[in-house]
Amino acid sequence: MNRIIYPICLSITILGASPNRTSFADDAKPAPKTDAKSAETKNAKPAEAPKTQEKPATKNEAKTEAKPAEAPKTQEKPATKNEAKSEAKPADQPAPNATARPATSFMKDVAPILVQNCIACHNPKKSESKYIMTNFKQLAKGGRQGEGLTLEPGDPDASYLVELIRPAGSPRMPYKQDPLLPEQIATIERWVKEGAKYDGASADEDWTAALRRSIVVDIPDIYPAPTPITAIAFSPDGTSIDTSGYHEINFWNIADGAPTRRLRGLAERVYRIAYSPDGKWLATASGDPGQFGSVKLWIAEAAGGGKPARDLLETGDCVFAVAFSPDNRLVAAAGADRTLRVWEVESGKLTAQIEDHADWILDLAFSPDGQKIATASRDKTSKVFDLKTKEAVSTFPGHNETVYSVVFSQDGKSVMSAGGDNRVRVWNPGDDARQIREMGGFGGAVFQIKLTPDGKQLLACGQDQIVRIFDAIGGAPVRTMQGHRDWVYSVAVSADGKTIASGSWDGEARIWNLADGKPLRTIVAAPGYKPSNATAAK
Repeated sequence: MNRIIYPICLSITILGASPNRTSFADDAKPAPKTDAKSAETKNAKPAEAPKTQEKPATKNEAKTEAKPAEAPKTQEKPATKNEAKSEAKPADQPAPNATARPATSFMKDVAPILVQNCIACHNPKKSESKYIMTNFKQLAKGGRQGEGLTLEPGDPDASYLVELIRPAGSPRMPYKQDPLLPEQIATIERWVKEGAKYDGASADEDWTAALRRSIVVDIPDIYPAPTPITAIAFSPDGTSIDTSGYHEINFWNIADGAPTRRLRGLAERVYRIAYSPDGKWLATASGDPGQFGSVKLWIAEAAGGGKPARDLLETGDCVFAVAFSPDNRLVAAAGADRTLRVWEVESGKLTAQIEDHADWILDLAFSPDGQKIATASRDKTSKVFDLKTKEAVSTFPGHNETVYSVVFSQDGKSVMSAGGDNRVRVWNPGDDARQIREMGGFGGAVFQIKLTPDGKQLLACGQDQIVRIFDAIGGAPVRTMQGHRDWVYSVAVSADGKTIASGSWDGEARIWNLADGKPLRTIVAAPGYKPSNATAAK
């Protein structure tokens, strides 16, 4: 699999296998890098969640698994004529050594198959043929073509669901994807034949969320390989940096590069780590690509991390962006479901839910007065929304490519957006969305931009492996910081404005002095990982 840009969506599902579906990585970013680096190494991850599926049956087993066991044949002395007449024919008895197969479970056996192959196209946000499968009642009822025929308990041949997953199904499902394995089809057929029973808590629940919660994720103490750094942040006191990991955030002491702690309980990929301006709150945006997205709020600790406060959102795909308002009162998030949501921090109350973009929202930023939010989207636009009216007040289409990142200027009079056109563009957030200037010189897509705390300088990073600093007022380049050996996805600046941190695909976090651009430290942000001599020498 070729290496694709940024948050590796859909490369891994909650069970370790993935449907062949386009992802944030595939669609939202530029074309795959075509260097000689091993794609297999690039896509390595520390560990996969333990698989809950049964071992697939062999070819012979698949043919015979639905056939009941037969009693072993024994040779007996033939009955005499009189005995044959008087002897009553006994009822069939099970074979003495036969082991009864346990009942097929929807949650344990069938649900993982559906999650891997069906849910991406049959969920509340995307319901092909008006068929939603995440709720068992709706799953059993069917969609536009199979309503009332989808499941016929006890009769697989009369069940439209079974008909469509078979090789001769028309249209065969999953549509335009690899067909289900024979053993997967046999499992679903067996479940229907046994009565198509639901063994979750309630037929009205979102069983995909219930399934996800039931899976215990094994996070390795020692990473076998680095993971791409898709999110990086400074702790409130500036003594450590936080980097995205596998179902966790890892914290590293800036002074010596030593790991200090690990914050777990997150989805597979962490896409954004944000502290409130007053340092009291931490928000995280994460997701299991193509399956689940989460926004969590934590009570922040000065040295990084925090204690769980509340889950703000669980959704059916990744959440890519989260940010606090300047007054610490609100927190906003957005992601693959194209919806911008805003909550009150203290109460967790949802105050705004806006759907206006035509594609995934990849970044967002509050205006300095907290009254507006700017967004960056895969639909090739950047927009500004008024939180009072909950309407878009301006749309900037100038990139003509995916827009990855966005910030307001310190005075709120302009917006800066970065995109796949290798530019940072500065534009008027008013009605006309007129471009004011642009910043160039990039050798590829620009993935993230950040303003320094004083608003005077703009940090930018991207595909060309360089961290750049621009004059945020006039747009002139100030300096470049080179040293990364791979695409740089994330950049952060400390609260005192003295230090920069950047994270790249190869799992390296680099720390720089802002004043002169000199490197201060390099950290391979993978707990316990020891690179081989060949890797270290590169």
